[in-house]
Amino acid sequence: MKAIILAAGRGQRLRPITDNVPKCLVPVNGRPILEYQLSALSRSGITKCVIVVGYLASQIEQRFGRRYGGMDISYVVNQDFSSTNNIYSLWLARHEVDDDILLLEADLLFDAGIIADLINARLLDTAVLDDFDPSMDGTVVIGRDNQAVSMVLKAKQMGDFDYSGALKTVNIYIFSKATMNGSILPCVGDYISSGHRNEFYEAVIADLIDRGDLTLGIHRTEGRLWREIDTPSDLITAEVDFKEVDL
Repeated sequence: MKAIILAAGRGQRLRPITDNVPKCLVPVNGRPILEYQLSALSRSGITKCVIVVGYLASQIEQRFGRRYGGMDISYVVNQDFSSTNNIYSLWLARHEVDDDILLLEADLLFDAGIIADLINARLLDTAVLDDFDPSMDGTVVIGRDNQAVSMVLKAKQMGDFDYSGALKTVNIYIFSKATMNGSILPCVGDYISSGHRNEFYEAVIADLIDRGDLTLGIHRTEGRLWREIDTPSDLITAEVDFKEVDL
């Protein structure tokens, strides 16, 4: 299995912290966010990791080089990071999909057990999800019997949207090589070729679920801690929440 980490964005909402440092290198309790992720991957037995970089890419490459904790690291550069979104970063990494893929975003801090649980359970074509609460923001999944019935991006959650059965995406997914190359990447390619480079890759997953072309399993965090770090307040919360947690 190979990990792909999407780390090209500017981290605008974390400014001024990210004026001179990429978002994934912002420290939490003294260590960069990305270092926590690489440690979790390495401890879970992942031996290959691709990082899609863009904004201040050289800082990331210089910080971690080509190897970390017994894990080989390679880089894909999104030169158009300022005008594209993570769907384009994923598209640029398409040639790296020569194995099953653990896909995650570089602004996440999480209990390493989340990754270990996924791998130990030998899950594929699965999203990591948590119970939704009103403080959360972003894409949600409606599930039934441990399977996603629909995925709803934030832009489509209108004022009367019913959150009672919603689960929040943690932005960690595990996909088989066959699903990536047979379903997800072709659909991503359709988006790109039609000019939709400034989209979230979740739009593709949502479309595939709606069309019946993707069966997406649900893996709950089961109380394991995670935080998405988008704003200075998120950063403060994460430093408090993870201060005593072994990551």
